[in-house]
Amino acid sequence: MNSTLKSMLIAAAAITSVSAFAQDKATLDLLVKKGLITAEERAKTLDEAAKARTASGLNKIFVKEDAIKRLTFAGRVQTQYESIGGTTTSNAGVETKALDLNNGFMRRLYLGFKADMGEGISAELVNNFADNTLDKAIFTADSPYGTFVLGYQKVQWGLEENTSSSKLLTVERSASNRYWSESASSSNQRLGFGARHTGLHYANKFVLDAAQTLEVGASVANAVQGQTNPTATNNDIGMFANLIYTYKISDTNKHSLGLNYGTQRDARNAAGTGLGAGVNNATISGFNPYIKSQFDKLIVQAEYISTTNEAVPGSTPNAVERKPEGYTILAAYKFTDQVEGVVRYSQLDTDGQGATFGGLYRDAANITTNIYNKFDSVYVGVNYYFVDHNAKIMFGYENAKASGLTTLGGGVGGTGKADADIFRLQAQVLF
Repeated sequence: MNSTLKSMLIAAAAITSVSAFAQDKATLDLLVKKGLITAEERAKTLDEAAKARTASGLNKIFVKEDAIKRLTFAGRVQTQYESIGGTTTSNAGVETKALDLNNGFMRRLYLGFKADMGEGISAELVNNFADNTLDKAIFTADSPYGTFVLGYQKVQWGLEENTSSSKLLTVERSASNRYWSESASSSNQRLGFGARHTGLHYANKFVLDAAQTLEVGASVANAVQGQTNPTATNNDIGMFANLIYTYKISDTNKHSLGLNYGTQRDARNAAGTGLGAGVNNATISGFNPYIKSQFDKLIVQAEYISTTNEAVPGSTPNAVERKPEGYTILAAYKFTDQVEGVVRYSQLDTDGQGATFGGLYRDAANITTNIYNKFDSVYVGVNYYFVDHNAKIMFGYENAKASGLTTLGGGVGGTGKADADIFRLQAQVLF
């Protein structure tokens, strides 16, 4: 058994023990107060329970259970089936049908713990066992001046990206989102800009009146995604900030306007240099405004992303400054409490920098690994809720396109294109 999984399962078993111990202590205190048992009998019982915990090894996990006011255990299971097929057309006009992909797999398998120490202090750890990656590892301190978080979590960049995968209205996030937030690579040209960074994060919420709130936040974090120690290729920081205004009439009639800002060194390892090393001093910086509104059964949201990617001296792919931009528009309508229809349109223009088809449309590398300049897609889906987001099934069809067949950094590209039909079915359970 995976050692990390084994450890977390042992900890999960200990949750029951901690809870039971606390309940037994409270019960014994009540019995003493009622005069049904003596203080000596209470002490003996607790001593025997402590010895049992020591013998089981659970005391090695929770040395001082009295310091933990509340311990929460949570999980997320997403099982997905996908079918992807399509064609490519060369710059010479030759059309080729790609090999179809049909695949069932565990999309996410989250297991997490949150320990509340009281006085606004807590710690949280979440791991994704579907691909054995760390999702979150943070220490949180709430204060009158806001919430301070130290550790590994998402920065505020992208409305889609910062919507939990458990509450997404589409099976997968858009190509525009993936271009900025998925892991950086000099081969697929994703930027590795948003998503998870290690650093110091801050958030605060101001209540303006009964209907209006204003949220602010900021992060000073490693420019490179991940939780690893600094090296010659990631020894720099990035800065992010956000502002959210919300007007809430009711739980089903509310509207938010948001603005995210971010700047960091270019995380792609190009021309033999890495972040903060040698001549690679280029930065990526930009803005991400968005809107999200709910009108009873109708949800409408839209976001725009634009950055300036400075030229990297000595790099063939990134030698010229680029200003990619993308946007996503989504509408969802609940026909009943259980049935919801969703449509989404997404577009991305890399401004000649280029990106791979498979890098932006998840698992679509079977269609092509070619580089294209522009991408757009239409998504149509149906969600069925058994118990809200706690238990639901999602079905989605996406027509994904790319145009401007080119090479890395090759400019606007040629006439070559790619077209894919993507079907996905996903079941989700939260606990």
